Amino acid sequence: MVKIFIEGKNKKVPESEFLRAILRHIGVDSDRYELIHTDGYKNLLDSAITSNIGIMQANSDAGAKNLVIFDADTAVNNGGFAVRRDELLRRKDELGLDFELFLWPDNKSDGDVEILMESAARKDLYPEFFDCFGKYEHCMSQRKNEQGEPFYTTPNRKGKLHTYFNAIPISKTKKDGFGKGSWRWDDAEIWNLDAESLLPLKDFLLKNIR
Repeated sequence: MVKIFIEGKNKKVPESEFLRAILRHIGVDSDRYELIHTDGYKNLLDSAITSNIGIMQANSDAGAKNLVIFDADTAVNNGGFAVRRDELLRRKDELGLDFELFLWPDNKSDGDVEILMESAARKDLYPEFFDCFGKYEHCMSQRKNEQGEPFYTTPNRKGKLHTYFNAIPISKTKKDGFGKGSWRWDDAEIWNLDAESLLPLKDFLLKNIR
């Protein structure tokens, strides 16, 4: 079985549900892989946290494949595609481990899973939301405090996606489910899992899960 290591804390986080939905969408059955949640990229290859290293090594010894799908991050959180890739591959060599690496959003750019999630939103159905939200962010960012820093705190990308879900005209049942953690990634009224932006991830998954 392929082990897929992701940064989320547990299977209920949006990242985990999003990835499982994409795997379903491309026809990968759940019995062909297992998601391993590391609760942060540093915990994957930390020699003091042997559980993830042990799982990965045992899976390799059994002749199975390991995949690592993490955020590329940006310079703001000491990352960026090249930085995070080089860091993870260096530790991979130091520990003698075997895994294939993909960094959200597209395995070449800085960023995170939320960038890919946003790209799958149905902007064709709800273009006004993203146009208006962009204007809101711009307007709020204009006021600065005495130190020249933003006066208001605007939602981060995950907060923007929360607002999107709650704003669009879908049924109360769907919105109530979202309050319980269901993002309904398979729902074509909300998300487009055929978006071109998802192709790099799909190609990576189909290449490595057979």
